[in-house]
Amino acid sequence: MQFTFRTSPPPTYIAPSGDEMREVAQKVGLGSYSRDLVADLCNLAAGGRISPPSEYRDLVRHRVEESLSAPDSEGEWSVSKPISGRKYTKDRQVAINDRLEAAMKYHQNVVDFLDTVDLAQFPGNTPLEQAMSLLKLLSKQQGGQGGGEAGEPLPIFSDNERPEGVAEALNEVMDEVDSLSEEEQDMLDPEGKNHSVMESPEGDGQKSGTKSLDRLKVAEDLVPGADKRVMLDISRKLDQFTKLQVRRQRLVEPDPAGEEVRQRPMKHLGELSRVAKTAWATRQKSPSYFLYQAVSGQLPVRERVTRLEKKQAIFILVDGSGSMRGKKHWKATGVVMNRLKAVLAGDAEVFLSVFDTQLGRVEHAGTPEEARELMKKFAKGNFSGGGTDIAATVRAAHTKIEEMIREGAALYRPEVVVLTDEDTSIQGLKKQEVNGTRVHGFAMEVRNPSLVDFAKSTGGVGIDSF
Repeated sequence: MQFTFRTSPPPTYIAPSGDEMREVAQKVGLGSYSRDLVADLCNLAAGGRISPPSEYRDLVRHRVEESLSAPDSEGEWSVSKPISGRKYTKDRQVAINDRLEAAMKYHQNVVDFLDTVDLAQFPGNTPLEQAMSLLKLLSKQQGGQGGGEAGEPLPIFSDNERPEGVAEALNEVMDEVDSLSEEEQDMLDPEGKNHSVMESPEGDGQKSGTKSLDRLKVAEDLVPGADKRVMLDISRKLDQFTKLQVRRQRLVEPDPAGEEVRQRPMKHLGELSRVAKTAWATRQKSPSYFLYQAVSGQLPVRERVTRLEKKQAIFILVDGSGSMRGKKHWKATGVVMNRLKAVLAGDAEVFLSVFDTQLGRVEHAGTPEEARELMKKFAKGNFSGGGTDIAATVRAAHTKIEEMIREGAALYRPEVVVLTDEDTSIQGLKKQEVNGTRVHGFAMEVRNPSLVDFAKSTGGVGIDSF
């Protein structure tokens, strides 16, 4: 059965039946869809062509004539374009032509969409599966939901002045999915719901241990306007700031009990007894040259050392006032995601506190498992705090980091990240009170010049109306 006239399949192609469409739609969780649009996508994927409007204009006219309702009590039909200043007409043919042009405009919009969308980008092993995946994502857009199996017209194509933009947005979503790093996947899906363990390539029913990304589920989370898309966009925006780059510190320190031995240039003549044995052969052959090497520090000395690693300390302070809900919360979650990626990479330890007039409970993430757990917990957070005192909280965070370092924590280069929609309470804080700590300030959808200026004075990033 042919469901569409906008496209034509190649001669040898067998189009999917209604039952096949229904079965695949159920697999992807799509309740309603346009069979015409599914057929269009499959036809083109199989190598078919887009039909010119002249081939189906008469058919569309016939359908318009059949579906035209009876006139109103005044014997009139409404029209989209006023005629002599009136939006009604008693001429049936005028009413038909008005609806015909609207219908042809709709079909041209769909054709423009089909001509732009890249079906091969979408998840699925067959054109039908890929078409249903595409329509599942389309249904997440305003007006993209189908109205039953027939499902047309779809509102998203009825009044859209640029239907190509709809296709470009969906193509972009799949590009985003394919560009996700492992750290981004972990942060967007900390519970692992969008991953499954693949079977071994031998087909023996055993699990290979390799995780496969469910691209459709991830794509649903990343459609424009979705909460996780906001998170990802914010996280990637922060990746562009040099001042926000995170790195661990690697040190090599002399240690008589160290397990590793290195060679280094001699520092003074008192270390002659530690010179490598091979160097003494030079002394026997040329004592003056040996002495020259010793004085100029060219002789190698063996030394036991211990390698130390220090991770960057990042303390995130999130304003807990009720006004930080909604889009502000998801922007803040994007910042948290960005900083927790450094924990996954092994470069940082993150401390997080939701504050009001004082520092709240401090959460900690020092391992990938803890980072995923903190991401999951914060994303589900529901803020309901009262007042806001940024200055007191920044002081408290700075003091806490200093205490941990004094107690021997392998941390360095502390940073405090402030996320708030407050605009006044940073003014009492002085740079000298947080000496050695870099502060980053993000004013969430408000202006807070004092926070921005203070952050920049410490060498950090400050952004207004974030």
